Amino acid sequence: MTTFKFKPIMDRYFHLYLLITSLLLLQWLIDYNSAKSDINPDRSSLIAFKSRISSDPHNILSQNWRNESNICSWMGVTCDSRYHRVTQLNISSMGLVGTIPPEIGNLSFLVSLDLSENSFHGPIPTSIFNMSSLEVLKLRNNSLSSNLPIDMCKQNLHGLKRLHISYNKLFGEIPSSLEQCSQLEYVSLVSNNFSGIVPTQIGNLTLLQVLYMSSNNLSGNIPKEIGGLTNLAGLDLSINNFIGHVPREIANLTLLQLLDLSTNKLSGNIPKEMGYLNNLLGLGMSFNEFSGPIPATIYSMTSLEYFDFASNDLNGSLSRDIGNMTSLRRIGLEYNNLIGEIPKEIGYLANFERLSMCCNRISGSVPRELGNLTAMVGIYLSSNALSGPITKELGRLVNLWELQLHYNILINGSIPKEIGNMTSLSYLWLSNNRLSGTIPKEIGNLKHLTELWLQDNNLNGTIPKEIGNLKHLTELWLHDNNLNGPIPSAIGNMSELTYLGLPHNKLIGEIPSSICDLRLLTLLHLADNHLEGQIPNCLGNFNSSLLALNLGGNQITALQSAFAKGCSLQAPYSVWQ
Repeated sequence: MTTFKFKPIMDRYFHLYLLITSLLLLQWLIDYNSAKSDINPDRSSLIAFKSRISSDPHNILSQNWRNESNICSWMGVTCDSRYHRVTQLNISSMGLVGTIPPEIGNLSFLVSLDLSENSFHGPIPTSIFNMSSLEVLKLRNNSLSSNLPIDMCKQNLHGLKRLHISYNKLFGEIPSSLEQCSQLEYVSLVSNNFSGIVPTQIGNLTLLQVLYMSSNNLSGNIPKEIGGLTNLAGLDLSINNFIGHVPREIANLTLLQLLDLSTNKLSGNIPKEMGYLNNLLGLGMSFNEFSGPIPATIYSMTSLEYFDFASNDLNGSLSRDIGNMTSLRRIGLEYNNLIGEIPKEIGYLANFERLSMCCNRISGSVPRELGNLTAMVGIYLSSNALSGPITKELGRLVNLWELQLHYNILINGSIPKEIGNMTSLSYLWLSNNRLSGTIPKEIGNLKHLTELWLQDNNLNGTIPKEIGNLKHLTELWLHDNNLNGPIPSAIGNMSELTYLGLPHNKLIGEIPSSICDLRLLTLLHLADNHLEGQIPNCLGNFNSSLLALNLGGNQITALQSAFAKGCSLQAPYSVWQ
């Protein structure tokens, strides 16, 4: 009796089990048929794509994309697990040459398309802009040439998050419909031929984190609406033709870490609001027409690592408050009208590595505090009105790669021997000053030096034989000094030397025969010294290198036989007096 009572219940469970099983089987059949019927357009789209490849240097597609294999196993192709439809196509950096066929737009499940770092040419097919599932489009660094459809975001692409189409040959205007791709987070249009203005509607892309538009032909004003992009971390509008003032609304971009407006035609003062960007790491405003002083608010930017205001019309002086910029590594202020002294407070910025202030009207001495900056790689202070001696504390800068103090005229005193400790130096330019005393022998410690400019000073004494240790030197200019004594024979050890200029000194003796070892020598200028003796026979054998030789104003005996037939010496340099 008990078993009979529960039988109806068991029957009901059994019927329910059959129903669920049938539904699952039906769903599987629907999915299977859907995958079976829809995989064909994906296959035909990829085959059409393969047919447009004219060069496959690594045989990646020719060997891997085989008709008999499942397309989901093809290299660069990713399918979803349920419908087996193509969701990602990544064939970047394969060296492919060809065009993009319109059939690519039939990959209706495609979420990410990456064809970057190849040599695709021709237009971007408009069918790409009709792909409703697309979130990532990367076509950077090809040779694509077309404009962007004026309605590119009106019908589809509403889910697009990343648009990388930089380093191509794209042209035309930036379509205002871009605002309807409202999910955009990253836009890079760098190094194309886009023209016209930046549409004000771009300010509606409130999710945008990166906007790079440098190296195009964009013009007009920077739209103030760009201040609505409050999630922006990177904004690069450099190398265009923007005019007018920088909109103060940029101060709203409080998350900004990179701002580059360099190489445009922007004018007016640098807005003080720039200093309110407390997260900014890099600020580029060089090669514009900015005027006025550097705003005081800049010096409160404690996160800023570099700023570049070079080649403008800025005036005033660099404030001592620069010492507050504790993250600062580099500044570029060359080619302005700045006055005043170099603040010694720079010497207390522990991470500072590059000081570029050439071609201003900076006065005073080079602060000895700069010697604290052991991370320093470059000092560029030429063509100013600096005075006083070169401080020996600079000898602590063992990582310094370049020291430029030439054309200051008022820098005086001797070259400190401590300069020999700067063993990373490649360029030492101290010419056109009032330096006196001798050339320190310690200069021979600078084993990485490639250019040494000491001309147009008041140096005396002999050329130290240790100069022969500079085996990588390509240029040696010591002319217009009061150097005496012979030319050291060790000069022949400088096997990479191409320019040797020693004229207008008081050098004596003969031209050393070791000069024949300088097989790369292009110019040899020894005029107006007290040299004597004969021209080394080897000089005429520099047929492939020596182009200019001036020995005038000496007591050298000219030997016609020293110069081989076909010698490559060129006027206006005279071979002998």
